[in-house]
Amino acid sequence: MYEIDTSSILAYIGTIFRLVGGALSLDPLAFQTAYNQVDVSGIFLWIVLIGGMSLMFGQSVVLFANRVKPGRFVISIFLGAVKFFLDVLVVLFVTWSIINLRSEEAWNFGQVGRAIALAAAPYWLGVFILVPFLGLLWERLLKVYVFIAIIVAVQTIFGLPFLRALSGAAVVWLVSYFITVGFGRLFTPITDRIAQSVTGGLEFSSTRQIYEMFARHDQITR
Repeated sequence: MYEIDTSSILAYIGTIFRLVGGALSLDPLAFQTAYNQVDVSGIFLWIVLIGGMSLMFGQSVVLFANRVKPGRFVISIFLGAVKFFLDVLVVLFVTWSIINLRSEEAWNFGQVGRAIALAAAPYWLGVFILVPFLGLLWERLLKVYVFIAIIVAVQTIFGLPFLRALSGAAVVWLVSYFITVGFGRLFTPITDRIAQSVTGGLEFSSTRQIYEMFARHDQITR
């Protein structure tokens, strides 16, 4: 088991890094520790939020390319991290719901949530999406990395064989995707209005668009 020490700020930070390191190495003990520990949900909240911030910084090439002002840049990163957190929350809820529907045992949402939240740790490496030309590939690899981490988490905390954990993780991924897409379309007018007010309107809307333009040796200009 991983040591959970919250006696001081440095110990708290050290605990976070130990758990993230365990998750990045896909160590089942890290996920088991997350599941077994109580009253430390704040640690996993920070793990998710930092992962979201790193991912947003990695995708911030869109904001740089559009020359968004510093204040609006920070707000955009924060709002992106909040959206990321909500997406992770959907995955947690879907995982917990499915396992409770398919099992006679009542699983605790907090315990399941902490273990699955730890599977988002690979997004701490999201900042490397900024690397020119490799960014899109890195973004896809991170999604695969997180999916594998979810498989390990599901296999560990529910005691499932690999194939059942794989199929369970796939179902969770698909259901979560359709839920987030559905809600996204429902609230698109609101989110578009918020994005417009925060960024002042974006000439470039995605990293793919920018990287494709770099590949054509074009220059980003207003």
